[in-house]
Amino acid sequence: MNKKNHKKILVGGVLAALSFLPGCALLDMFKGGSKEVVTESKSAESETPLVGEVLVTMKGAPIITTGTLAVEKEKVIKANPQIKQALSIMDPKPFERDLLEGLIVQKIAAEYVASQGIDETTTYKTELKELCDAMKNMLNARYFNEMKKVTISDAEAREFYDANKDKLRGVMTSQGGIMASGIEFDNGAAARAFASRAKTSPGGFKKVAQDDNLNAQIKDFKLVNAQSLGMDELLRDKIIGIKTIPSVEMFETDGKFWVVNATAKEEPKYVAYDQIKDRLKQDLEQNKRMELLQQEIDNLRKQYAIEVNEDYFKTEAPTQQAQQASASRTGMASAAEKTGQSERRVA
Repeated sequence: MNKKNHKKILVGGVLAALSFLPGCALLDMFKGGSKEVVTESKSAESETPLVGEVLVTMKGAPIITTGTLAVEKEKVIKANPQIKQALSIMDPKPFERDLLEGLIVQKIAAEYVASQGIDETTTYKTELKELCDAMKNMLNARYFNEMKKVTISDAEAREFYDANKDKLRGVMTSQGGIMASGIEFDNGAAARAFASRAKTSPGGFKKVAQDDNLNAQIKDFKLVNAQSLGMDELLRDKIIGIKTIPSVEMFETDGKFWVVNATAKEEPKYVAYDQIKDRLKQDLEQNKRMELLQQEIDNLRKQYAIEVNEDYFKTEAPTQQAQQASASRTGMASAAEKTGQSERRVA
């Protein structure tokens, strides 16, 4: 994909949704036709002045100026920072023209809705209020969340990383474990005898297995760790618990006897701290903020004397009448079943 097409996709993808988004500065018609205007809206809904060169008129009155476009452009860039990077390597005029087209559609839609009296209908006003309430709740939540300023130091983040890296998702790149193989025996005496010889023989486990013609019986467990699948869990846990490496150990698990040759131990591997430090600090700050906000909510519940009628949510016990009705239905069902059995016997 060439750079030109990439720019078109980057900008076009953002602009595609602009046409019918509610504008933050929807204005009614303005009087005056000079190219340089500073006019205030007659609408009581907005006092935003039209500043700069007129770009669009409706019914002979200016509705969009270079000032309007600049304000809307800044809003779009603020909401979509990637556009700023794209505009630094391209001519901004096509972007501004596309943005202007979206604003024109907004103005046309606003004019139509107003001219048809749609905005005076109960349905419209109800939906508008619901949208405003929803946006207000979102804004309230954002400012409430920002009430608590939290900073996690590098030392705190590093301490958390070292203490919890085994539990953090996506941090461990290799489980590590113990490299092991083993032979299963039918009885404990044979397993103990083999293990004893393997521990003292100069050739070790493999040499004793070869001498006893047991090479074909050797099972390679490869790297054994807590996530190892396809093997007896008790045996897996015993192998993980081996402290001395290398060593030969004999284990009994559910009536089975294993001689295990542990040859090496590989420590778990993790993503380097410096590679995830920023993400980790953000997560810790967010978690800490949530803790502080919950504490604040608890305090405010007391301060604002919040009371909840918990009785409303309790499940009521069946009433005596309901119990009697249930017993009656059970009795009728039992009688019907007995009648059916009698009829079948008669038949």
